[in-house]
Amino acid sequence: MIVLKVVTIVSALMLAACAAMQPENQPSTEQTTEPALQAELKKMPEIKTAIDPDVLFLLMTAEIAGQRGQYALALDGYLRAADKVKDVEVIKRAAKIALYLQDEPKLNQSLTLWMEVEPESLEAHYLMAVAAIKSGNKSRAVESFDFILAKDGGDFDNNALAMLKGLNKRSEVALAYQVFEELSAKYPGNAKLYFVQALMDAQNKRNRLAQVNVTKVLELKPNWVKALLLQAQLYIAQGKLVEATEYLQRADKEEPRVQIREQIAQLLMQQERFDEAQEVLQELISQAPENNELKLKLALVYLQVDKERKARAILEALVDEPAYRDRGAFYLGRIEAKARRTSEALQWFGAVEADPYKYEAGVSSILILMDEQQFDDGLLRVKRMQSEYPQKKSDLVLIESEIYSQIQSYVKAFDVLTTALLEDADNHKILYARALISEKLDKLQVLEDDLKYILEKNPNDVSALNALGYTLVDKTDRYAEAKVYLDKAIALKPNDAIIMDSYGWLLFKLNKVPEAYQYLQRAYDLEPQAEIAAHLVDVLWLMGEQGDARDILSEALQKDPSDSLLIEVRERLLGNN
Repeated sequence: MIVLKVVTIVSALMLAACAAMQPENQPSTEQTTEPALQAELKKMPEIKTAIDPDVLFLLMTAEIAGQRGQYALALDGYLRAADKVKDVEVIKRAAKIALYLQDEPKLNQSLTLWMEVEPESLEAHYLMAVAAIKSGNKSRAVESFDFILAKDGGDFDNNALAMLKGLNKRSEVALAYQVFEELSAKYPGNAKLYFVQALMDAQNKRNRLAQVNVTKVLELKPNWVKALLLQAQLYIAQGKLVEATEYLQRADKEEPRVQIREQIAQLLMQQERFDEAQEVLQELISQAPENNELKLKLALVYLQVDKERKARAILEALVDEPAYRDRGAFYLGRIEAKARRTSEALQWFGAVEADPYKYEAGVSSILILMDEQQFDDGLLRVKRMQSEYPQKKSDLVLIESEIYSQIQSYVKAFDVLTTALLEDADNHKILYARALISEKLDKLQVLEDDLKYILEKNPNDVSALNALGYTLVDKTDRYAEAKVYLDKAIALKPNDAIIMDSYGWLLFKLNKVPEAYQYLQRAYDLEPQAEIAAHLVDVLWLMGEQGDARDILSEALQKDPSDSLLIEVRERLLGNN
């Protein structure tokens, strides 16, 4: 099974845009943000100015306080020094510390000094916009952006997104969005304003608004790569993978990047467009032959298109790489299992040492042993895995009960499932499995209770509807009640062979033989299973089509010679003939 993770190419931008969108009155983040502030202060130029001893003392005190994380003291020192010397680097330090401390009065004080010294500074105007938003002054924020837009056309979107990091409250982010809305109305030809809004919308899962804004962006700048990538992300969120792929391909055409092509390959794999994915991956590998992750993806594509020899060659090479040993061994095990080379498959699965592949390899080994009817070994392994993976116990219990069921130890299967329900009473998979086992033990009340409980929680559970309806048809004469369940099941899944079989059997019991035949024949054509064959044979026999009935019965018995239902039908209809 190919497990794909879609990594959105603009995720870094999204995080930058809205990393600060947290609830009001959030817990302090000082512990995690202090190193970032210290790093920011270290990156700033060394303060070099002719200063008197008093100012030097203030600066030294501020520097030491900043290094010790005493930012309030540092801020006070920098502001007092800045007021005396009007040095822009001192003012910047004061402003950034004030922003970090969310000290609005001192932020405004430092910005006033900064504007006196550098009235044309874009950085100062961005911080002015932040301060205005924090204080709830929308008009002043718009004024700051008016200046910025006139001076910073090239990198406005990146700087605006960086600005949003300084907004900590939802109310601040909401006001910032209103500011960008007003600016968009004021400057309708500025694509970057709509782009910032679209990113904010997408981060807050307002996909409809994000789509509206990114459409405006692309109308203004149809080949802008950032907007094409954002549109692709929105389509991915909507499950529109074909459209997402098209926009990624457009972005790659404008600005070829390995990361974009890797994303395209992943989406093609998800859409089962394996030939196209293969072509993209082969080209990427030709450009980066040392990239083992790409090689693994190509191997998985080869497995999907039955090029197992090529997949094996890649996987056997990857097994020698420590980072890929487990994944390589797991998929080599899958190749051997498909070819029914049991010993080799178990050997490869046994070589997997780390999760999540170790768990999957263990389950795969148990399924192989069940297929080989090595049930004792399968039971030992599944019980060992239950101890090793307590968080997976419910799933493993289902496998254990299936082993008991296959060896017709129905009481043990029932007991295992009942014990599991004591710990996980609402587990619908276990309830459903116990219902099926209950039918084998003629515990029809347990079956009915379990399935009705599932339907109480999920009225559209098709499997439960079908199982309950079929049991009422086959084991009771409550046909009217059964019809309610089966009518709903077949309405939800009209082309499901199992449900068609149940519905056909209901019609047979209601003496609607021609209608029953239509459903059962369609079901058998879709899935020629033993139980469906047995029902179809009964209907054909009643219709006087004994020759066709014999042919289907013979064909079914050749496939499943030990099936108890087929044997019962043969003895009932043919006797010793």
